[in-house]
Amino acid sequence: MLLHRVLTALVGVPVILAAIWFGPPWLTIVAAAAAVIGVWEAYRLYPPAGSICAGSLPTALPILLGGAWALALVLAGELAARPGDFARAAAGICAAGGIIAGLWLIAAWHGRRPAVAAAWLLAPPVYIGGALACAVALRGLIGANIRLTSDGAAETAGLPPPPGVEENGAGEPLETLPEIATEISGVWLLPDIAGTGFAQSVANLTGYGSWWLLLGILTVYAADTGAYAMGRFIGRHPLAPGTSPGKTWEGAAGGMAGAVVAAIALGILFPLQLEIWQLAVIGVILGIVSPAGDLLESKIKRLADVKDSGRLFPGHGGMLDRLDSLLPSLILLYILAASATAAS
Repeated sequence: MLLHRVLTALVGVPVILAAIWFGPPWLTIVAAAAAVIGVWEAYRLYPPAGSICAGSLPTALPILLGGAWALALVLAGELAARPGDFARAAAGICAAGGIIAGLWLIAAWHGRRPAVAAAWLLAPPVYIGGALACAVALRGLIGANIRLTSDGAAETAGLPPPPGVEENGAGEPLETLPEIATEISGVWLLPDIAGTGFAQSVANLTGYGSWWLLLGILTVYAADTGAYAMGRFIGRHPLAPGTSPGKTWEGAAGGMAGAVVAAIALGILFPLQLEIWQLAVIGVILGIVSPAGDLLESKIKRLADVKDSGRLFPGHGGMLDRLDSLLPSLILLYILAASATAAS
């Protein structure tokens, strides 16, 4: 089991990081595929006492509806230029999806517990698709690509300048930004050591949005690792025995510590221009939200009387088993990043 988890992580983590690194369309493709598979797994977890299929309609119909809904949200995250645009597009998509789902329930549902069926039909695309759409929107949240020139200066790549940098009189971004070159630190020092080609690759990350996304994902991974290690070695007091017997308060404390340490370390390394206390707060928030997402999925699986959401990843389970901690974390991370952008 542990060997399977390690091997799967060695493949999955580089794929995610590469998708963030190269940006569109790769991150969008990965997020869209994860959203559709996640919705499919969520619908399969519907309690056996009331099938989401009714009459002669195939189960593929609600799955196709939910998958299309989640896919539309991910595309909205890719196409929206600003947080306000993303919020309006997501609201419109959710309203349309809710109307279509309501019509399907009215026309086709003949089973028991219609309210539960409606909640199960609506929640997965909104929650899963919305969270992954936040990841895609976060990748392009702040606008400017910056590339380093041979003389150590920095120049924009034809996109709006980053916050705090003025445009010239013609409305064009400034050609050189030496003040940025003098302020970059942490990982931005690596290009000078590794060479110009690597410098261009690092600088092609889209503004601070990519660094926010990397910060969130790696912090959640650190929280999961800390919780697993502490729970395995010194865990004695169950956290939620009725929902997830393997989780302990000691593991939760280890996860919190891992999240705070990772957030501070990565925030110093990445060019996010955040204070230490702000990074610590982000670590605390993710240290609380990520295990909450894990417990939520554990509760749903217990209601469905299954151990894993699927068998897509050997040793890990299904897509939802890998996304449970990330989904709520991505939503809150996008809100935090958008708020920081608006305040800058």
